[in-house]
Amino acid sequence: MGGNRRYPDAADQRADEIRLEQEKLGNPVSLTTAEVRHTGARAEAPEPVPVIASVRYRVVYEEPRRVEGEAVAWTRGAVLVKYPDPMTRQDRLVWVYANAVTRRT
Repeated sequence: MGGNRRYPDAADQRADEIRLEQEKLGNPVSLTTAEVRHTGARAEAPEPVPVIASVRYRVVYEEPRRVEGEAVAWTRGAVLVKYPDPMTRQDRLVWVYANAVTRRT
């Protein structure tokens, strides 16, 4: 016999709710490889540099968000920023234009 298709299992419903919550948070948008290449030669940081960066997020649209992270590499015109995602607690790496980054004090 089949299950009740009219009413989803509580686990399925919770999974849908979690997915919707995550989609509302959006995803960070990194510069493309071509955009980074056009900013100059890449330099690696011997030690990560604490920064605050403006990272574009795509929700239904893109919106900049101020994040605290570390500059781990850069070119003349772009910076690779590593920062913790507040929801997943996983590190994110995104390239942003250099003028979107300031050094934290």
